[in-house]
Amino acid sequence: MALASPPSSARVTEMPSPAVSDSSLSSQQGQEQNHQYQNAHVRPPARSRSRARRTTERLPLRTAFRGFSSCVEVLVGDDSEKGRGQTKYLVHKELLTGASPFFAAALNSTFAEGMEQVVRLPEEKPDSFEWFLQWLYTGSLTVPHTAPVDVHWGFVGHPPFDHPLHNNYMRVQSEAMARSDGDLRNHQGSPKYFLLVDLYSLSDRLLTTPLNNLILSTIARLSEATNSVPTPSDTWLLYDNIRENSAMRTLILDLFAYKKTDKLLETHKDEWHPRFLRELVVKLKRPGPEAIERHNLVAWRPRSWSSTRACEGCKDMLKPNISADKCCSCDKAFCSACLRRHGDTSGWTLPHDTSGCKPWFGKAMCLRYHDHADGEACQ
Repeated sequence: MALASPPSSARVTEMPSPAVSDSSLSSQQGQEQNHQYQNAHVRPPARSRSRARRTTERLPLRTAFRGFSSCVEVLVGDDSEKGRGQTKYLVHKELLTGASPFFAAALNSTFAEGMEQVVRLPEEKPDSFEWFLQWLYTGSLTVPHTAPVDVHWGFVGHPPFDHPLHNNYMRVQSEAMARSDGDLRNHQGSPKYFLLVDLYSLSDRLLTTPLNNLILSTIARLSEATNSVPTPSDTWLLYDNIRENSAMRTLILDLFAYKKTDKLLETHKDEWHPRFLRELVVKLKRPGPEAIERHNLVAWRPRSWSSTRACEGCKDMLKPNISADKCCSCDKAFCSACLRRHGDTSGWTLPHDTSGCKPWFGKAMCLRYHDHADGEACQ
């Protein structure tokens, strides 16, 4: 669970350096190349497909079983490879075709897959496909849990930030969420980023956009809950197995840019992917629109010199009774000139500020990273 933003009157303190996640499996898997479906009759659609065409809707599982008429075979893996045999899965056809345009094209066609009702995915990993099936049938990557309730707390829902039991409430909620993450974390409680990156790669090829969005939100939540970031071997998966313009790369770069990761980058014993380092340097030198979009801005006008402050963009002192904007979460203020400059990112020079709000908080998560059809957004 992502931690709540501090109230507007509180000063934001700097977080400690994030820890790295477990990389024992990530190092091994990070060396694998991103093969194409060379042995399959149906190839995944091109990755340059537009966002609107990539978006689809999952069937409502509660009523979907009324319309299920048949199961299809999905053969994952290749028997010819050492240590990586083929696994057969029987999956409801309507559920597959309703969630994935790739499976819809394969199973509703006049090609071999459509005639045999068998789809072969020789280059995929059975473990990743089983996570895909969990999402397909449950709509979730976590396991159900019930958070313990203390009847003596004396409040309904989230306690106020100044409530004496606020920290205890957040600790209980965090522990309950950690239990629900199940196999998404290792035995030490660190996120398995390599698993989520692998699953995103599979989901991207199957064009299951809702699963992509869920994976991105899950990574952001786990990173905040554990104050951790992916390992060097995860960056090799990210840049060798994920398409160029994916939101996954954007999110990982933001995690490193907006968290205190300088010592981690400098001292980690493993090698980071060179393209990841290059893009991170460019991002730090030339921050993008999220430097403003991450804030929840409201109109603000200081009433006196004692209540005014410097603009976070240009650092000029905002004068009393002159209209400006202030974030109601982290209390940072911006003058109108900096906000106008935000519209033209090509010449933007706003300093890269890593304190305060993060681009993966609240509605900004959906606006910056998620893929939706026109007019749609997360609730």
